Amino acid sequence: MENNLLKIKKKWIQLKKREQIKVSTMLRERYINFIVEHKRKPNREERKFIASKVYLETEEMKLEISDNEICKYFESKISKYDKSVAKMEIY
Repeated sequence: MENNLLKIKKKWIQLKKREQIKVSTMLRERYINFIVEHKRKPNREERKFIASKVYLETEEMKLEISDNEICKYFESKISKYDKSVAKMEIY
């Protein structure tokens, strides 16, 4: 029965496309909402907090992805998010 507790987490590439889209959308929305609300970009700790909140949501949705995978993906997309924020002229 202990084996049921040790579930293998998937890598980003192993998620289905719709799961990837859902997680990436949550990360992007939380990042942009932070900038709108605080009128600045989040620092490293705040970015970790954003990623951890999304990780908790993925747990609730029963997506088997590790928090490390979410953090790696999120950090890789921040420059892209910043470009889209700059186009919106939010801050």
